[in-house]
Amino acid sequence: MDASKRLVNLFFAASTLIAWFIFAKLLASVFVMVGMRDHHLLGKQFTSSTLIGALAAVAALMWTWRHVRFRPLVNEVADELVKVTWPSWEETRNQTRITIVVSIVVALILWVFDQVFGNLTALILGG
Repeated sequence: MDASKRLVNLFFAASTLIAWFIFAKLLASVFVMVGMRDHHLLGKQFTSSTLIGALAAVAALMWTWRHVRFRPLVNEVADELVKVTWPSWEETRNQTRITIVVSIVVALILWVFDQVFGNLTALILGG
């Protein structure tokens, strides 16, 4: 299996798990709002809302997997992601350090301007 196909499968698997979590929590909230009892099926953690959420997530997976426009779009994105040149760990650390230093310098400059103009305004307005 090539890298782009693995990315597509990983995307669909991750999105299904996220959808399952969201659907289960949403259904549990609906059960509480409506006053229905959320029955425990397999212990306290696996309830009716969890099962219905899983079924809804699998249905969403099947719909997106077979969708005429969505699936080719995901394949194209995965093909392009394979072509990306990702930075090395050393480059990432160096760029992060530079970002932190520049942020601190800009914050100090803005603080100095704020102090100067705040005192200047107070002096002019007599405060």
